[in-house]
Amino acid sequence: MQQVLAAHDIPSRIIDIGIMSYLGAGSPAALQVRSPDQWTALLLLSSPEEEQAGQS
Repeated sequence: MQQVLAAHDIPSRIIDIGIMSYLGAGSPAALQVRSPDQWTALLLLSSPEEEQAGQS
């Protein structure tokens, strides 16, 4: 996901948003972008199924 944003010149970073899970699978993370780039990033990263569901 971060590579897709970088290809469109949208700076982003991965941030840790939680504590380690009890299964030892790591901790949850999120992709953070600047406010002006938020909607563009959401459109680039959304799946086509989400896009069509919103139109119905």
